[in-house]
Amino acid sequence: MKACIVLALCVVSALAGPEEDLWLKFNTVRPADLEGYEVPEFEGRIVGGNEVSIANFPYQLSLRLNGNHICGASVISTSWALSAAHCVFPQPSVQAITLRGGSASRVSGGVIFGVAQIVIHHQYNTNTLDSDVALLRATTTFSGANISPIALMPSGTAFPAGTRSVVSGWGLTTPGGSLPTNLRAVNIPVVSMATCRSQWGTARITNTMVCAGEPGRDACNGDSGGPLVAGGFQFGIVSWGAVQCGGPLAGVYVNVGVPGIRSFISSNTGV
Repeated sequence: MKACIVLALCVVSALAGPEEDLWLKFNTVRPADLEGYEVPEFEGRIVGGNEVSIANFPYQLSLRLNGNHICGASVISTSWALSAAHCVFPQPSVQAITLRGGSASRVSGGVIFGVAQIVIHHQYNTNTLDSDVALLRATTTFSGANISPIALMPSGTAFPAGTRSVVSGWGLTTPGGSLPTNLRAVNIPVVSMATCRSQWGTARITNTMVCAGEPGRDACNGDSGGPLVAGGFQFGIVSWGAVQCGGPLAGVYVNVGVPGIRSFISSNTGV
């Protein structure tokens, strides 16, 4: 059977120590009935990508726990951010969570925003990672240089297989190494549901998911919660994928355009 990983670390209520220590806390949640699963060694990075300017990714946020980067997120309105549910589950205190925007660096620059509210999708399933989406309301408006919202995929719409898209984040750059300082991104194609289900098994790829990637180009550990964008619309949220990042298996994302996901976002944020 094919092993997979959640693309972030395990979030706990209180952590201390160097930022790199957080990356030792992998989230071991994976789709149910996945046999032969093993907690992977470090594999994480935006595979096959390059450093990018925040001016071209003004919606990109660093989701932080106790001041340390743990996941990606995206600005979707003046006060709301979008990320993956497993990045904030079990739900931490809002006082422990912040968001850095307006900087390609995960360690300096930009603006740090406090979080007033975290809303996890009511149908989020920790075993299957179905509905792996969360909303974070900032304590102030998202404003500043190189900070602006990304438009979301309209409900009931989708990009066809083969559409080129871009995923961005701050995953590890070498096995067992340090986190990259600067934001990276990679161009990847959308993969059809039929192809993705043939790779992962029909039951594991639910209707709330969309797949993307190709050999040598992928998201990986630590990129969770980050945006997958095409044509100026965010249509995916980094969720989970293979231990062999950049291998033959497609990466799996939350499908923002699915009515049940899109209505959850709209009902809470008005977006």
